[in-house]
Amino acid sequence: MTIISLEGASAVGKTTTAKALCTEFDAYRVPEVNTLFDTLEEDATTWYFERQCDRWQLAVDRETDHELVILDGDVFQPIWYNWIAHHQTNTHATIDEFAPLDSICRFYREKLKEKSVGFPDRYFLLTATDETLRRRKRNDETRIRRNFEYHLQCITPQKMFFEKLHKLLPEIVRFLDAQCLSTNRSKIAAQLPREDCVDRYSIERLDALAEWVSETVPSLSYECIVEGRSNTDASGQRHVGNNE
Repeated sequence: MTIISLEGASAVGKTTTAKALCTEFDAYRVPEVNTLFDTLEEDATTWYFERQCDRWQLAVDRETDHELVILDGDVFQPIWYNWIAHHQTNTHATIDEFAPLDSICRFYREKLKEKSVGFPDRYFLLTATDETLRRRKRNDETRIRRNFEYHLQCITPQKMFFEKLHKLLPEIVRFLDAQCLSTNRSKIAAQLPREDCVDRYSIERLDALAEWVSETVPSLSYECIVEGRSNTDASGQRHVGNNE
């Protein structure tokens, strides 16, 4: 059985694409934390990390009954999101509200040892221009997308993180220009992994990512080359992917 994760910018189409895949395959969608659970005010940071592990366990449980399980959002999101936040000078929250990166990585390292969280068999990072994302946000009155403009600033460094993961293990990440729903669905279907992930619980992979975020400063001008194409076009619009 297969577990995949959809990631990308707010309004890029992760949830709608995941739901469409569920109609085509015998698939189960695991919603993001804020949809799946009621948020608690006390000890909110630790609570959020634990709920990501709960999402992973739900995915593992459901893959016994479904040919495909879709994580609507990355269970390791706290690592790259906090990495970005710690380096943003115009963050929407004070830095004290974010957990130290080393403590987050230690948390995930212990959970990997316990197999309480793991890497999906494949990531699909959905991307779109900023203009497209803003238009989709305006046209969707069903969702409240908090801190939307701030999250647009996060998408290039997010792409940096997934490009690093792609370099560590090329088979685990695919980059997808999010177009119409049918195109998204067909492209993902054509790129589903045909065999099990080498190691869903690789501590070495996490350690490499932890070292990288500790040494790397997110860059808003970063250009990521994927399959011979830059993430910018002639107009300078960014084709980069954070959360629908």
